Amino acid sequence: MSLLLRKEWRAVLSPDQLVLVSVAREFTRRGLVRRVLASELIHCDPAASGEAPWEGAVRTLEAALSGMAKCKDAATLVLSSHFMRYLMVPWSDALSSDAEQLAYALHCFRQAYGPAAEHWELRLSPGPAGLPQLASAVDARLLQALRTAFSSCGVLLTSLQPGLMAAYNNCRARLRHQSAWFVLYEPGCLCLALLQHGHWSSVRNMRVGADWREQLPNLLERESCMGVSESVPEGVFVWAPTLENMAFPDSGRWQMQYLQPLVQPGLVQAYEGRFAMALSG
Repeated sequence: MSLLLRKEWRAVLSPDQLVLVSVAREFTRRGLVRRVLASELIHCDPAASGEAPWEGAVRTLEAALSGMAKCKDAATLVLSSHFMRYLMVPWSDALSSDAEQLAYALHCFRQAYGPAAEHWELRLSPGPAGLPQLASAVDARLLQALRTAFSSCGVLLTSLQPGLMAAYNNCRARLRHQSAWFVLYEPGCLCLALLQHGHWSSVRNMRVGADWREQLPNLLERESCMGVSESVPEGVFVWAPTLENMAFPDSGRWQMQYLQPLVQPGLVQAYEGRFAMALSG
């Protein structure tokens, strides 16, 4: 005998595509069991002239949910690095509350990105006292549009997270206490992060072309020369599930390897690289 729970949707949204996976969940004698019901990659409508770059993607998401999801389904949404901004916020002993820390983070974003930061919603990833904290920011209008899209379909949005955090959390056990580069690849975008003893030291988003693997050694050298850390590790862990069978070119001193996503047992049979982010949560 088993107890069927509400269906779970796992979505990964980027400007040009939506990955949508539906997962059945049920309690059995073996505990909670998950299995993939369907998975789909949908090309997003482009944003019209004068629209924000995310508006076409949100319309595509809402149309897909209204055609497939049912009221009271649950959902997890992962946002592409294309939509995100990251910053390392210096530690300050003068900050004594969460509100003060967020205000300070907003000040740092203003200095780095200008007045546009006023319209962003910020989150801080807590770290050890005395070390910089990783802050993420996203257009507040995008978040409101996403919440409205799920709400209008009666779907409960239980988790909304940046792709960087979803990928890192999936591989956290392997990266724990590591001093290494963590590289998240998406078509057209590379997120380059440095970990020192398992803690964030620097994070940078950048636009890249199809030759990003050939350019990666140069990008790492450039980041190293910018003084992001006194000691720069040579190990490089790359999250690029759609390309994990493609060898890296000769990279000189850099020791590059792909990270294999960890997938829950019940979802392994449905695994494909293009659905890795959705299936790895």
